[in-house]
Amino acid sequence: MHNRKRNIITTLISQFVTTACGVMIPYVMISYFGSATYGLTTSIAQFLSYITLLEGGITSVARAELYSPLATKDNMQISKVYHAIKRFFSLVGIAFLAYTLAISLVYYDIAHVADVSRTYIFFLVWIISLNTIAKYLVGLSDLTLLVADQKQYVMNVIVTTATISNALMVVLLAKFGCDLLAVKIGSSLVFVAQPIGYAIYVRKHYKLPPVGKNRSKLQQKWTGMGQHFAYFIHRNTDVVILTLFADLRYVAVYSVYRLVISSIRNIAGSFSSGMEAALGEMIAKKEKKSLYDAFFKYKHLLSFMTIVLFGTTAVLIVPFVKLYTQGIHDVNYIQPAFAVVLLFAEAIDCFMCPCISLPISANKLKETRWGSYGEAIINIVLSLILVRWKSLLGIALATLIATVFKALFYMIYSAKNILQIKLGEVLKNFLLTNGLIFLFAAAGYFLMAENLISNYVQWALCGCGVVGVVCVVTAVVYYLAYPAAFKEILISLLHKIKRRA
Repeated sequence: MHNRKRNIITTLISQFVTTACGVMIPYVMISYFGSATYGLTTSIAQFLSYITLLEGGITSVARAELYSPLATKDNMQISKVYHAIKRFFSLVGIAFLAYTLAISLVYYDIAHVADVSRTYIFFLVWIISLNTIAKYLVGLSDLTLLVADQKQYVMNVIVTTATISNALMVVLLAKFGCDLLAVKIGSSLVFVAQPIGYAIYVRKHYKLPPVGKNRSKLQQKWTGMGQHFAYFIHRNTDVVILTLFADLRYVAVYSVYRLVISSIRNIAGSFSSGMEAALGEMIAKKEKKSLYDAFFKYKHLLSFMTIVLFGTTAVLIVPFVKLYTQGIHDVNYIQPAFAVVLLFAEAIDCFMCPCISLPISANKLKETRWGSYGEAIINIVLSLILVRWKSLLGIALATLIATVFKALFYMIYSAKNILQIKLGEVLKNFLLTNGLIFLFAAAGYFLMAENLISNYVQWALCGCGVVGVVCVVTAVVYYLAYPAAFKEILISLLHKIKRRA
């Protein structure tokens, strides 16, 4: 329980820092280098991230296999799984070097780059790849073990430190007039330190005996690979299709909105940090009553925070982007319809996390693979069709429809096969959460149409009022819909405040 609290607190801090730095860095990059150049770096990073297809969802499979030996403190089995992951990711790291070389040679042609030379693109690709190279060759197996052992707070401390250092590095180098390559070198070197930090912690705090020839094979590896492939396609379809069928400036627009919305999603998700591992431990120990109670407490808390955070964002995101991109005229950043549709997709993905986490906790990857496969197929097919109708809005709609499909699939499976409850118990929450976010989004559209906000002070003051209204409305509606759950969460929070007072 102590680790869960530390996970939640440090994840919240990490996400707030990541959000603040994440909002600042694109603004600095766009201001100093332009939307097209920022879109270029985002697109290269996206193409390089395709190597995660070779990850094959091994981290999810490994976490699922680690829950039981961690619960029983079986060091030999933990070591077997750990070394199996390490061997696999070493091979992925070697493959990534070859893949990076290929991208550095062909990206100039496939992206139709006109503003910089082929040699410049070659070096830019390698510089951006440094963090990923270090991740696979050094620290990803260590990170997997830490997350499975409910020690996500270790990762959060390292990530927070690296994020702040990176932001300072980017701002200082840009202000001193350094070239884009120099800025990216500084940024990459900061993040290379992350996996080294994970490795040092694991060596110091875990006893991992040598396994010799008695090696472990990860069960459900191919199922995990298939699900990861599908998830990757769903998460990365948008930028690639915009790169190939639209304009790199649209990638910059997409990235700005996605940055804000993903940051809010991560902050909401902070309240459930480490719950997958906790649920996995309960399932391993066959604590059915504890599993049921923990799941619904997790679900209600995450749904409540999703409504508050995404409802507030639905009202404030377009005014924020207007201020954020003030003075930048190389592309139209004001896209309210696109913003709301993309926000809904991310909100649904967020508050359905408990239902999606349960099959992983229960090691039921094979049984739920078509939820992920279907999501990817729907997203890529609809994106290819709708991008020709409306570039940004089209891909956002495709993402939303695919996300709804996956949410319903996992909701039905988790209710029927793991929790063994009626579908209505989780469907009610799904409809309530979406309905309230839609209400706030509609109100925001009409309220912000008057252009009453002209500076950050006004935006902040307006934001305080919006947060207050959203919190009150959400609390009243949630109390009426779930009186017992609402009281339990409120009492729990009051007890925590009283103990700290």
